Amino acid sequence: MRKIKTRIQEAKSNPKSLGYEVYCTIDGVVTPIVYQRSEFDGSLYYETVNVTKSKRLRRQKSLTGTKSLLTPVKQNGATILPICVFDYDYGVTDSSNNVIKWISSYDRSLFEQSTSANQPSLGVRGGGVNGFTPIYFNRSESDFMLLNSPITITGDFTMFFYIEPVAVPIHKQYRLLGKSDDNDMYLSIGEGYNETYNLSFSSSSEVVVSTTGYWQPSSRKLLITIQRSGSNVYIRENGTQIHTGTTPTSDFTFDQIGKIGNIAIPTFSGSMYHFSAYDGYITTRLSEMENSIIKKAALAKE
Repeated sequence: MRKIKTRIQEAKSNPKSLGYEVYCTIDGVVTPIVYQRSEFDGSLYYETVNVTKSKRLRRQKSLTGTKSLLTPVKQNGATILPICVFDYDYGVTDSSNNVIKWISSYDRSLFEQSTSANQPSLGVRGGGVNGFTPIYFNRSESDFMLLNSPITITGDFTMFFYIEPVAVPIHKQYRLLGKSDDNDMYLSIGEGYNETYNLSFSSSSEVVVSTTGYWQPSSRKLLITIQRSGSNVYIRENGTQIHTGTTPTSDFTFDQIGKIGNIAIPTFSGSMYHFSAYDGYITTRLSEMENSIIKKAALAKE
């Protein structure tokens, strides 16, 4: 019978990993412990077992009391489910601090960018650490990412974005979501002078929120909540309602983040901490979910 002993390898950990790898000794040979995991497309692969770093454990402890964004929302006898949940500290694959993939923690949707020139970075100028730093989209490099499969939202919905927009040199044309084959299906901020939020379904069907001059964010870092309930639209910033109006009830389809259609420039400019979408108009847990997103984003490194 083979003798197997388990231990933690006390070698220096890669700063991008979750912690120290766990090894076992099999017949005197030190061997990494692995487990089998299923990828979003159903393929299987092996991944090493890591011991969580103490720094990450402290971060997790600080989130005690926050609400999970993956839990279905029970409301008025109905269940509202997540469509996708993207967080800066989950599912990010990078190469030399350029972001290649960003996987949703729900339903395994995947943003990706194979063209190195258009890959966002981990933090400003790529100086961040995977799992701790928001994803930075550099407008001068036309950064954006594509979904592995388009997402279509039908009926009521709730979307959350936590961003830090960077003016170049003024706050305009922050392209959040788009459809690669349709220049008229998108969600953007500051598309034009005297405009803030713009939710467009077609060339003749859109929501445009008016302002005076160019859009000015209410804070440097910003939680944006956009909701549709029937033909009504609600927009909130940092948990405060800033707009109520009417909206088309058409389906909204997107397959890219940071870009509209096939328009090469400009793309989104700034840091993206969080993006999620839900298949209903959330009211009962809305403030709790917003506070959870804000609290988690506050733990990120610049």
